[in-house]
Amino acid sequence: MKKNMKHRFAGAVAAAVIASASAVYCPVELFPAVAGAVSELAAPGGFSAAAEGSAVKLKWNKVKGADAYRVFVYDPVSRKYKSVRTSGKTSVSLTGLSAGTYRFKVAALVKKNGKYSVRSRSGSISITITDKEKNMTDRITINTQSSIRIDCNDLIVRIDPFRISGEPHDADIILITHAHYDHFSPEDIRKVSKSDTVIAAPKSMKKELNEAGITDAILLGANDSAEIRGISVETVRAYNQSKAFHPKSNNWLGYVVTVLGNRIYAAGDTDAVREAKAVKCDIALVPVGGTYTMDAKEAAELVNAIKPETAIPIHYGSIVGTRSDGEEFAKLVDKDIKVVTLL
Repeated sequence: MKKNMKHRFAGAVAAAVIASASAVYCPVELFPAVAGAVSELAAPGGFSAAAEGSAVKLKWNKVKGADAYRVFVYDPVSRKYKSVRTSGKTSVSLTGLSAGTYRFKVAALVKKNGKYSVRSRSGSISITITDKEKNMTDRITINTQSSIRIDCNDLIVRIDPFRISGEPHDADIILITHAHYDHFSPEDIRKVSKSDTVIAAPKSMKKELNEAGITDAILLGANDSAEIRGISVETVRAYNQSKAFHPKSNNWLGYVVTVLGNRIYAAGDTDAVREAKAVKCDIALVPVGGTYTMDAKEAAELVNAIKPETAIPIHYGSIVGTRSDGEEFAKLVDKDIKVVTLL
C-alpha cells in the first residue's frame, strides 16, 4: 500500500480517505464501542452506493428501533473505519470526493442520555470515483432522433438504438426509454446487441419486451437506480404535461448515467416536467423538436434551469422538427452553458 496517501475532506465528510483500486485490504475494523452495549437491532440491509460525479450517494433500509444511522469510511493509513456522517435518514450524499476507491459501512444507532451508541453495522461496500473526462462530448454520438451511443472506454452504452446502419454488435448496455417505435426498435436492438448485452427498460414495457423475445431485461421504475456492468444508472420520469402522447401513468423514463466522472442525462420523450427540473448533471441531452416533446424554447428553459456544463439537442430534424430547431435551441441557452449539436 502506498504511503503518504492523499486525504480529501469536503463539508461534513470529515475523514474520507482516497484509496487506489488495489488498496481495499482491510485487516482491522474499528467502530466506537460502548460498554455494555448489546446489538439488539438488525444491521442495516440493502446498503448500496452510487457514484455521482465527485459525490457518492449511500442508501440503506430502515432498521426498526434505530434512532439514527452513522456512516463510516475506511482509512487505509490507520486501517480503521472513521465516522463521516450521522443522519436520521436512510440515505446520505458525500460530496467533493477525489478520484479513488472508497469503502463504507453504515451502523444503526440508539440514543440514551443524549448520546448515540452503535448497536449494529452493515457489511462493507466499495465504490470508485473516476477522474472526470474533460472531452466527454467527443465520446457521444447520435445516429438520429434519440438514438445515442456513449463510448465509456471498456464499455459502450446505447440509448434507444434506431435506424442503425450495418450490424455493429457493440452495445454492452442498452437503455430503452419507452415503447414508441422510434425508441424501442427490436430490429435495431438486435443489430447492436452482443451475447452478453444487458438491456434495461421501464417496468411498464414488460409485455412489449416479452413480445420481442427480450425476457431478461432489467426492469426499472421511476426514481430508480441500478448499477449495470459497473455503471451507475438512475431513472427520471418522462412524460407530457399537456399532450396525450406520453402519459405520466405509463411510467416511461429518461436516464442519468455516470460515465468517466460525468453525469449524463438522456431525457427521453418529455416536457419540462418537475422531475426533469430536479436533475443534476454535467451533460444534458434534451428533445427540442416539439409536437411530441418540448420544443426548442421549452428545452432551453429546462437546460437553463438545471445548468449542466453542456447541452445537446436531440429528437429533431428527422421524424419531427427541422434542422433549425437545434440552432434555435443554441441561441436560447445561457451563454455559460456549452451547446454541442450532433445531429
